[in-house]
Amino acid sequence: MKRRDLIILAVVLVASLALYLLRPQAVTDQDATVYLRITVDGQTQELVALTEEREIRIEQENGDYNIVQIFPGGFRMAESNCTNQDCIHQGDVTVDNIGSRALANEIICLPHKLVLSLVTQEEAQQELAP
Repeated sequence: MKRRDLIILAVVLVASLALYLLRPQAVTDQDATVYLRITVDGQTQELVALTEEREIRIEQENGDYNIVQIFPGGFRMAESNCTNQDCIHQGDVTVDNIGSRALANEIICLPHKLVLSLVTQEEAQQELAP
């Protein structure tokens, strides 16, 4: 290689490094706050921020219950006293997997008329607005 070739190579490498370091940081879905919307019989019962690990027990007047495990960025149905247990087998709902799930952002327990939905901060704010 000639000296001129080395200079061109060095300039290209420095320019590439500078562009890499100065690129705008993209906001990912992981950075956004997401919520669990709990709907029973078509009525929203609660919006829960998915920022920490915990369990929520959803009890209905007739004795039906579901237990939901929440974790940062997602949730799963952990337990239910329904007969078919389909809601438990629907797996985790996370920001990363809603595009590949059959029910996208929801877990549904038909016998209990319960729908668990992963919603964005914007959707949650619209729901809370008067």
